[in-house]
Amino acid sequence: MINIESIGLFLSLFIMLIIFFYWFKKLNLKKANSNKTFPDNTLKAELHEQTKNKPVSALGNHLQTLNINLPPALIIIGIGVIAVSVFMLLLELFPKHIPLAAIAAMAVTVFCFNSISDLAKYKIKRVEKGLAEAMDMMKAALTSGQSPHQAINLAAESGKGTVKFLLIGMLGRLDMGCTPEQAINQLTTKYNCVATRLFAQVIIARYQSGSDLTFMLDSVNRIVRDRQRHQLQIDTHLSGTRYAAILCGGLPYILIPILLWQQPDWFDTLLKHPSGPTYLGGALFLQFFGYLWLRRIARIEQ
Repeated sequence: MINIESIGLFLSLFIMLIIFFYWFKKLNLKKANSNKTFPDNTLKAELHEQTKNKPVSALGNHLQTLNINLPPALIIIGIGVIAVSVFMLLLELFPKHIPLAAIAAMAVTVFCFNSISDLAKYKIKRVEKGLAEAMDMMKAALTSGQSPHQAINLAAESGKGTVKFLLIGMLGRLDMGCTPEQAINQLTTKYNCVATRLFAQVIIARYQSGSDLTFMLDSVNRIVRDRQRHQLQIDTHLSGTRYAAILCGGLPYILIPILLWQQPDWFDTLLKHPSGPTYLGGALFLQFFGYLWLRRIARIEQ
């Protein structure tokens, strides 16, 4: 008879290989893009020269977005230590069930990396929202007759959090004589999204060619607001899936301590049964696969 734990371990390894090849494909794509040359476009060549030292790995980009000043290798080692600790803990509880411990360790590893990615994307969304509000403030200031520099300064002073810090830093670099590309580089490098890229092009066009900043901000802000509106509709439709995933994934780990507190020997029947660890391994694998599937659905974007 085939061991259910071995099947779960094999399927988990197969899923990990798919995730690894997906990450490897993205890494090669970024390397290919970083090696592109721009013989006929001086502006793109200058931007490429400024961003060629950007971390190649997706993990490095996420850490940069989250302002975590640690090398990616150290984060990988830390996650590896956590996974090994989980593996050894379950192996101590169930000495003869290595597949169960391996499935749990792989699930913890993927969950840690995905959590870093999700936190970075969440922060980028907040920056995008704050930047749209800042562009509204700039447009109002320009309409009232203020200069572009004064409008950006007003938006920076009235902004909050990361957007305020980025706009103040951008103005400081412009005042020190930096080029628009150098001044805006931090915004587009750390928080790479549609809103920051469009805003960067607006600032570069204004300081290089003297274009109408009011008209460009109005056009860009309309695009960003439309994207946010559509994304909000998508998130609304997927909210049920997201909450179901959180509830189904977290409820067992909330109920088990409560049940053990009320009845300490409640879990002994499962642990002492010969097939108990097999059932646990199957449950962990199903949760691992369900988490990946629901996360894939919940991360659908326009």
